Amino acid sequence: MLDLSTVVAGPTATMILADLGADVIKVERIDGGDDARNMGPHRGAWGAYFVPINRGKRSIAIDITKPAGREIVFRLVASSEVFIENFRGGKAAALGLDEAAVRARKPDIIYASLSAYGQRGPDYFKPGYDAILQARTGIVSVTGPNADTPIRAGVSILDMGAGVWMALGILAALFERQRSGRGQRVDASLFETGVMLMCYHLLSRQFTGVSPGPEGSRHNAMAPYGAFATADGAIMIGISNERLFRRLCAALGREDWLEDPRFRTNLDRVRNRAHLEGPIADLLRDRSTADWLQLFGEHDVPADAVQNSQNVLEDSQLEALDQLAEVALRGEASAQVPRLPISLSVTPPAVSGPPPELGQPGRAILQEAGYSDAEIDELVRSRSCAIGA
Repeated sequence: MLDLSTVVAGPTATMILADLGADVIKVERIDGGDDARNMGPHRGAWGAYFVPINRGKRSIAIDITKPAGREIVFRLVASSEVFIENFRGGKAAALGLDEAAVRARKPDIIYASLSAYGQRGPDYFKPGYDAILQARTGIVSVTGPNADTPIRAGVSILDMGAGVWMALGILAALFERQRSGRGQRVDASLFETGVMLMCYHLLSRQFTGVSPGPEGSRHNAMAPYGAFATADGAIMIGISNERLFRRLCAALGREDWLEDPRFRTNLDRVRNRAHLEGPIADLLRDRSTADWLQLFGEHDVPADAVQNSQNVLEDSQLEALDQLAEVALRGEASAQVPRLPISLSVTPPAVSGPPPELGQPGRAILQEAGYSDAEIDELVRSRSCAIGA
């Protein structure tokens, strides 16, 4: 795979495919490389954004604005199965690296383009980032404590989500090429990913005539559902049917609620949420999170602690699943990154290696493309490419 994408979305797609066995050549700018390298916090030169989604890739630094730099890309295309970019609308064509140009060098290649707003429409040329597209697609309107406090989701759900969809599309395209011999184009965007994630809310608007608003940790289709403070932290409870509500009432010692007409069905509980969740909140404040989890576990009530990053790193379930893998960081202590959240019984995915230093192993990549050492030295001298130390 030849990967010209940057920051999060595109590199997420190629990280997935690298862990599934692809040889990913990451093409970076000569001056500073991928922007994600400079996004902190850092351990030495290694950025927390860059490390987990660029593990197992090989890097080459190329000035693709120069003819010699673009020729390097085209020579790499000749031995690649997939070409992926996430340029702003129109930039690939301006650089001479659009689908037609790439396909002229390898007709059956999979050309993958990951964008902010999609490949057509009035906003094709607009720049966009995760938070901006969370706002545009309505995610911000249903996130946070109230409508007066717009809040984005605390993780890069559109960048990483679009990366997952792109990886799925590339795999489908590779399967089709294996079947028919035909390459094709694969497009994905943050906008379309956001609209897909909003599917419930969009249907809710159509069914009720009212646009859903933010509910905090609650859910407007179920009650009781959300986070409640305990004596020493917080716990999340999710009750979606009468069977689970009976278990909750037994755990809380409030079987009388089962006879209350306000709480008879889930729809009744949603309508009378304040009358139910207030007393639950009062009860939960009196005991620790651990005490409540033990009690809810005994009654088979869906509930769990609200954890921070350190809690997650120390989670016994995480250890049991062996989901963290250690990666080396040259010159620094190693770090642990999550494995892909899928398991395959015959061909299990694995973290494919450490993240690359900028331009490493650039010389080997150029040699594989047929360049002689003298030609490589000239490319470096002319600043058409840079070779890592």
